Amino acid sequence: MKQLIDKAEVLIEALPYIQRFYDKTIVIKYGGSAMLDEEFQNSFAVDVVLLKYVGLRPVLVHGGGPEITSWMQKLGLRAEFVRGLRVTDAAGLDVASAVLAGLINKRLVAGLLAEGGRAAGLSGADGAMLRGRVTDPALGLVAGKVEVDVGPLEALMVAGYIPVVAPLAVDESEGYRLLNVNADTVAGALAAALGATHLVFLTDVDGVLDDGRLLGHLPVARAEALISSGIVKGGMIPKVQACIDARMAGVEPHIINAATPHALVACVNGASPGTTVV
Repeated sequence: MKQLIDKAEVLIEALPYIQRFYDKTIVIKYGGSAMLDEEFQNSFAVDVVLLKYVGLRPVLVHGGGPEITSWMQKLGLRAEFVRGLRVTDAAGLDVASAVLAGLINKRLVAGLLAEGGRAAGLSGADGAMLRGRVTDPALGLVAGKVEVDVGPLEALMVAGYIPVVAPLAVDESEGYRLLNVNADTVAGALAAALGATHLVFLTDVDGVLDDGRLLGHLPVARAEALISSGIVKGGMIPKVQACIDARMAGVEPHIINAATPHALVACVNGASPGTTVV
């Protein structure tokens, strides 16, 4: 009986937030080594389906860097990075496309289905949803920024599906050539284009750290300074930059550790356990 009462109290406490964000869009970026942990995957899928059931409209964007690198090594290809971003040549693009739009995307869709959700996977190339161009030749076949057509996502959400997006784009100026895109960049662009209330990065670190200390609330100006000073570096750079861009577009962005139980739900409840850019 006590367990049932505890569950009821949790739902009652969450009710104001459920009412506030009913029918609102939340964009979730899932990446890092957290994607490789089966326990994290199951907990994550439960949380996403829960958000859908209580009336929010979750949109999932996923990365896949560790698995892309693993498959490249199996094929005798070398992974290279510049400023935390993957360098993508023609062979690397083939691997990234197969791993992102195939293996990882469909695995996540299956996980959401297993928890009772209705999910549909697509890449940014489908319906030319994400269009971009190479902006930094040093990165190869990578779109630096993307333009978004939210039509395919809106159609899926109206039909009751949770969209699961693989970070690929097309360059219409080059005959719709396929391009790789950093998943953090995609998540930020989708959050702004969809008018999302929240953008949540689920990763394998607690948030943004300065001298080992977690920054719970990070002003935009300080976030920019942390990037320029090199304190924020590597793969955290595109996350923080996407948070800055999203914040300027009116979206509330968070970076949290996927290992924290139900951290995703906590963000919507106003109790983010990681970094919130303000």
